Amino acid sequence: MDAELVLLLRATLALTVAGALVLALRRPARALWGAQGAYLLWTCVPVAVLAASLPKGTTLPLPVAAAWLEPVQAGVAAAAAATSPAWRAWLLPLWLAGVLASAALMAWQQWRFRRALGPLQARADGLFQARGNHPALPAVVGLLRPRIVLPADFERRYSAAERELVLQHERLHVRRGDLPANALAALLRCLFWFHPLLPAALRRFRHDQELACDAAVIARHPRQRRVYGEAMLKAQLPHAPLPLGCHWPPLHALRERIELLRRPAASPRQRLAAALAACVLACGIGGLAWAARPAAAAAQEGDWLPVPAAFMPPPRYPKEAAEAGIAGEVSLLLDLAADGSVAAVEVERAAPAGVFEAAAVEAARQWKFRPDADDGVARVRRVRVPISFAPDKRATDQGGQE
Repeated sequence: MDAELVLLLRATLALTVAGALVLALRRPARALWGAQGAYLLWTCVPVAVLAASLPKGTTLPLPVAAAWLEPVQAGVAAAAAATSPAWRAWLLPLWLAGVLASAALMAWQQWRFRRALGPLQARADGLFQARGNHPALPAVVGLLRPRIVLPADFERRYSAAERELVLQHERLHVRRGDLPANALAALLRCLFWFHPLLPAALRRFRHDQELACDAAVIARHPRQRRVYGEAMLKAQLPHAPLPLGCHWPPLHALRERIELLRRPAASPRQRLAAALAACVLACGIGGLAWAARPAAAAAQEGDWLPVPAAFMPPPRYPKEAAEAGIAGEVSLLLDLAADGSVAAVEVERAAPAGVFEAAAVEAARQWKFRPDADDGVARVRRVRVPISFAPDKRATDQGGQE
């Protein structure tokens, strides 16, 4: 499998494990440490994905077969048909097409939301006011330059106390970095557009974000719970998605937000415990995701150690590649058993992709190496075998003359 596909698979596995763990722990964390604790747990997801994508470092140089294979020639006898996994060549373009389509959809949603607001009028207090009453307002819009946008009837709809609490809520989104967090969530949604768990996880992430912001406002104004709840009820229900921004959520989330106002605010000790727990969990998941990656081998060919080969027939040249005059290289990683037989084969890299891998793996499974003994005891080894495929110029010329 190509290195890019392997990397994507590892990152997807890390995303799945971290996302499922956060979904399982978010409600217990909210009961123990409050809404902020549940929201902090979501840092585990990008940390796990990043850790699974980072290189692990280098190991000791991998041995390489002492009998370097001469370039496999595409002669008349060597042009037997060989099955090639052509479907692999379509996976990366398909994934990239999904990434671009997801990004285009989010850009269209963002543009549609912004267009629905109409021209924004700057206010003396640094806020912006729309000419109409968009159902998602008040909201924070923008990533590089966050702007708090208010509906046209903001002063009429809310009392003075309600306006103060609503504005504190929106300013907290900006100060706490919720907009960059939403941008990172949108990036994950684009990269892993095929993941069935991600849409539900992102909805709960945005929900926990709002709950954490509500809890922070109530912690500053514990006697204004009723006023804050009335402000929530006065907010209209948005229907248009906003990928890069923060707005008031729909009814099913609003009900839970109002119920949360009845709970006592988290104490400083609970907030500290939540931060420590989220940090430990994120570091633990990230460490496991990073440790699960195989270490990169030393890249210098001069450091490779020779391993004598006993039986090493060359691979067959794929017929389609021979007829097209295609050349290439394949690097194999072989796990050798104690008796010198090949226990497992892994394609480290191949160029071009999807042409020569099947032939190289088929041949490698037949190879035999001399057992390596340490104090008289045979041991298991891993070796690297580079293979070059080059069309036979003489056979090509003869074919052209015919």
